[in-house]
Amino acid sequence: MEIRKLIILAASAKYSNFCVAGVDIDTGAWIRPISEKTELEEAVPLEDLKYPDGSRVELLDVVEIKFSDRSANNPIQPENFFYNAKYFWQKVGRVTLQEVIDGRGFDLRDKIFFSDERSIFGADVEKISDRESLLLLPVENLFIAVEEEKDHKKFFADFDYRGKKFFRFSVGDIVVRKKFEANGAGKYFLKNKAAVVFSLTNPFRANYQCYKMLAQIF
Repeated sequence: MEIRKLIILAASAKYSNFCVAGVDIDTGAWIRPISEKTELEEAVPLEDLKYPDGSRVELLDVVEIKFSDRSANNPIQPENFFYNAKYFWQKVGRVTLQEVIDGRGFDLRDKIFFSDERSIFGADVEKISDRESLLLLPVENLFIAVEEEKDHKKFFADFDYRGKKFFRFSVGDIVVRKKFEANGAGKYFLKNKAAVVFSLTNPFRANYQCYKMLAQIF
């Protein structure tokens, strides 16, 4: 069993649970803690996001987590590690976003997950030797688009990154989704500049596409 201290940088919506990600406070490496329960499909349930006193894990908490010895071996998301659900996560501190940026910097890349499209074919990702599925990037001119379905709404982001315009990337940020939940279909300005945690999803069964999601927006 390995114990690691993570700065929590994302807790986005994944079905009725959460996709959680953070960086190792010592190495700066990305870690995505995932449940060993197969029915959760690598998400984290709310009960596992509570400290011993009942309070919830929050963004920018420094959290000590005990990880299982069993490897996740995810071919798309190499940052995935099983946590040991027998033990509570322990809060050992807090940091600011600026401290994170000053300490490790952004994960600047020419492309967001290997291409300029909003998704990438899973088989193509599997061929990449240095694949990654989590990035902290600075974006500009961030807009949220709301699309209405019969019984629910979908949320997408348009933004600029390194001089290029990107459209219709999925939004998993729970706070942002709630902010625009009452809005009708349309496109709404959010921020001039933002730090964003991007997450590359596992392949969808229908088309084996991996979608690029704004998991957390700061």
